[in-house]
Amino acid sequence: MDRAFDGADVVITTYGTAVRDMDALSERHFTQVVLDEAQAIKNHTSEQAQQLRRLDAGTRVALTGTPIENGLGDLWAILDFTNPGLVGNRAGFISQMQGEGEAALRALNGILVFRRTKSEPEVARELPDRIDELDHCMMTPEQVGLYQAVLDSLVADVSEVGGGEPKQGAILAAITALKQICNHPAAYRSDDRPLAGRSGKLTRLEEIVDTVFAADEKVLVFTHFAEWGKKMADHLTELTGKPIDCYHGGLARTARDRMIAEFQERPGPGALVLSLKAGGTGLNLTAANHVVLYDRWWNPAVEDQARDRAWRIGQTRTVVSHRLMCPGTVDERVEEVVAGKRHIADLILPGSSSLADLDTNQLRLALGLRDDQLLTEDDS
Repeated sequence: MDRAFDGADVVITTYGTAVRDMDALSERHFTQVVLDEAQAIKNHTSEQAQQLRRLDAGTRVALTGTPIENGLGDLWAILDFTNPGLVGNRAGFISQMQGEGEAALRALNGILVFRRTKSEPEVARELPDRIDELDHCMMTPEQVGLYQAVLDSLVADVSEVGGGEPKQGAILAAITALKQICNHPAAYRSDDRPLAGRSGKLTRLEEIVDTVFAADEKVLVFTHFAEWGKKMADHLTELTGKPIDCYHGGLARTARDRMIAEFQERPGPGALVLSLKAGGTGLNLTAANHVVLYDRWWNPAVEDQARDRAWRIGQTRTVVSHRLMCPGTVDERVEEVVAGKRHIADLILPGSSSLADLDTNQLRLALGLRDDQLLTEDDS
């Protein structure tokens, strides 16, 4: 390790390697340490965050597009890394930020936090136009039947469990199942049947891909569910006759790098399916100028990071972003939460509630089908 540093002015490493070699790294003094994608230390109790704090540096800098993914504790972890002890303890910091809101953010900005947003004129001049579309996708009768069955089972289960953690766990599991059903019945319960014609979202995706390919352009498709992503990639490969990969965390680094290089360099139309967790940050995919958020995530910053794989400096064409939503379902509730959280995230204010506090009637209202807004194939 020491010989590897001889004559080096800059040392570049990954988080995993740095943690592995921390005993040697911590013995050296660095003039400056820079963490890119610093949301990697948002959990201050994680092994990674704890080990990186051992680095001895005159200056510490953290770069991130998502300083708040889950709550104000994320921001505290990053600020406490760059300036240990300066912002006080975690609980006190969160309490103060909640109480002062926008005024507290303004106090930090320009001192400890330097924000560069895409709305700033000098940045905006370097970016192409962006079009955001919310696509309403009607559910098939198969989807509606599965959705109602999961909801009925949830209400029956929680009425027996009562309050507390078991109830909240059951609700969270049901929300995941409902989101999968909105995606496709095969995303919820795998089967060997063909995928076509069974999901409003998949039908809309097929239409988008067909339009993109006809224009000789490329599209990114993001999903939170990696296994479903693989099925979509296989389905789109069969549909288009073009090789379409799925980029996910289970792949080796070399395989992922090859996948990105081929997508960026391959001439003609193309598509790439990505899991939101693995592909939502750190990638430059400006070969695509269309983005599809196939399923929705509660945090708007995560969705924005995914969309911005294509809408970034270096992109020369207008970027079209599609957010797919099944009206009258949990998809619509996510959209409502995200719309509210966008303002909350801008002000660095938390937004949380306990699902375990909901009774069965409230659960039906919160997660159940809204018949007045529900569209199915029977209505078309």
